[in-house]
Amino acid sequence: MSLPVIMSLSPRGGGNSDQAADYFARCLHGESHVLRLRDHHVEPCTGCGACAADGVCRMSGEDEAEELFARLDRASGLVLTAPVYFYHLPSQAKAWIDRAQCRYMARQGGRAAGSVRPAYVVLLAGRPRGEKLFDGILPTLRYFLDALDFRLEGTALLRGIDEAGDFSRSREAMQAVRELAGRSGW
Repeated sequence: MSLPVIMSLSPRGGGNSDQAADYFARCLHGESHVLRLRDHHVEPCTGCGACAADGVCRMSGEDEAEELFARLDRASGLVLTAPVYFYHLPSQAKAWIDRAQCRYMARQGGRAAGSVRPAYVVLLAGRPRGEKLFDGILPTLRYFLDALDFRLEGTALLRGIDEAGDFSRSREAMQAVRELAGRSGW
């Protein structure tokens, strides 16, 4: 059986999202590896529309977006950790998500959905309050995950995790991630 992919979407190395991804990996029973999106070159979607014909992105080979999608295709599950920037994901993460448009177009063109696998999301917001703090991110992630044959099974929505090391100093944040990892059954 393949392993789940654990991926930090943070543009900053060693930050709270990386710490949460690493901690999730340590909470699992089996072997796991954390990918860092910032270590991969991803160009933004240009909106050329060419993928509407066959679901194939014409930018394939120019960057690592398709390579990352292929890794997800082989994964038994997925964990995404990300900071909240202006009530949404960081720009590189959003650029990669936009590149999944070709997967959506392939599905619209009749490609059958694959077996649906579980996904878990950990979002870390610096703001301690905000009624709609995660409201922009979650629908985006659900549609992105759906295009890649994942279903969002659980989230840890963490607030007040802003300064370097806040995640590691917060028992509540670490407990939320530990519980989410336990729910995964991996």
